[in-house]
Amino acid sequence: MKTVKDACELQPNALTIKLSDQIEQLDELITAEGDGKAFYDKTFITQGMQDLISEGLARLAGTSSQAIFHLKQAMGGGKTHLLVGFGLLARHPALRKTHCGGTPQATAFGSARIAAFNGRNNPDHFFWGEIANQLDKGDQFKAFWTSGPKAPDERDWLKLFEGDQPVLILMDEMPPYFHYLDTQKVGNGTVADIATRAFANLLTAAGKKKNVCVVVSDLSAAYNTGARLINRALEDARAELGRQERSITPVDLAANEIYDILRKRLFKSLPDKAEIEDIAAAFGRKLEEAVPTMPASKARLSSAGPRWEKARNCISRCCGPCSMP
Repeated sequence: MKTVKDACELQPNALTIKLSDQIEQLDELITAEGDGKAFYDKTFITQGMQDLISEGLARLAGTSSQAIFHLKQAMGGGKTHLLVGFGLLARHPALRKTHCGGTPQATAFGSARIAAFNGRNNPDHFFWGEIANQLDKGDQFKAFWTSGPKAPDERDWLKLFEGDQPVLILMDEMPPYFHYLDTQKVGNGTVADIATRAFANLLTAAGKKKNVCVVVSDLSAAYNTGARLINRALEDARAELGRQERSITPVDLAANEIYDILRKRLFKSLPDKAEIEDIAAAFGRKLEEAVPTMPASKARLSSAGPRWEKARNCISRCCGPCSMP
């Protein structure tokens, strides 16, 4: 009988992994992820990720009216990972062929133009100048930051999006960005007021260009000022476009998706279901045999009451069908 260690092949860095290695910066999408194959080798596609992929690709292909996607979850909830994954698919047609074969729009366009902004950064040319630079049209937006912050209007954004090539705008961790700009005074208001208008104009422009998609992530219950300003911009876009943004939860914490993610991150390959059940059953038998031979242990388990019951249920769920005392 194989042991768990024998049956499961670990990812190369599974036993040496550091928390800092798992904290992704959206900027990595631009330079560090290559063709995306290694990224998807360790990625479990959650329902939220599948929703964004299928609906977002439809928008980039020009066949959907849903232009704005809003990712909402607490810090550490998988928002950045989802953004990077979708950006890689939008950029690489070969990657879509491998992972989106069942999506009709997967082959409807080539490579999208992508701009990715991380709200933890604070460039002198503001988020609108950074987006323009990444789309290779920085000169068009110079007037909106060189002499102080000015908000590009809807026509300016539409001019930036000109052309037949799809455009994907990814904006991560924006609440802290708006929160900081709210402390920067200008005229009778703050830079955040200007940024909120620029953001709202971006959203309405995206809604009026059939192959432009904007995905923005939020931080639930954090940076109240920044979140309020983002929601204000989203409300303006709703009123202008007559359409609600699509809210997506990257990881359903009430389901088993977190376990699926961990398995994909830790293991390169796993045995088939029958072998898993054989090993789980053997583990259950050994546990059942061991407890009666250790009276003190058995007494402690009995006195544990609900705690032992909870642990037993957890082991049962993880190991599959097996006999438990």
